[in-house]
Amino acid sequence: MRNKKLLTSTSTKAERRFAERLKTARIPFRAKVKIGGREIDFIIGKYAIEIDGHQQATAKNAMLLEQGYIPVHISNDSVATVNIHFYGKSSSRH
Repeated sequence: MRNKKLLTSTSTKAERRFAERLKTARIPFRAKVKIGGREIDFIIGKYAIEIDGHQQATAKNAMLLEQGYIPVHISNDSVATVNIHFYGKSSSRH
């Protein structure tokens, strides 16, 4: 799903808010991407971003690293304040 509206039934409020911030900043991203059989919330360049309210699986992080991605976890509470421009600058290099 590239820059499409995230569906309420398949995404959290925090994920939708994060997507809107990316769109507003014109940062290209992909949402709800399957990598290694696991769903990743957002891909921006080589960053695999998960918006979470829970503990992360180390096996999923290891798989992402093996696939060449950098796992990033953003808590639901941090979505409004995280520096998204960092990812925008990074995505233009990949």
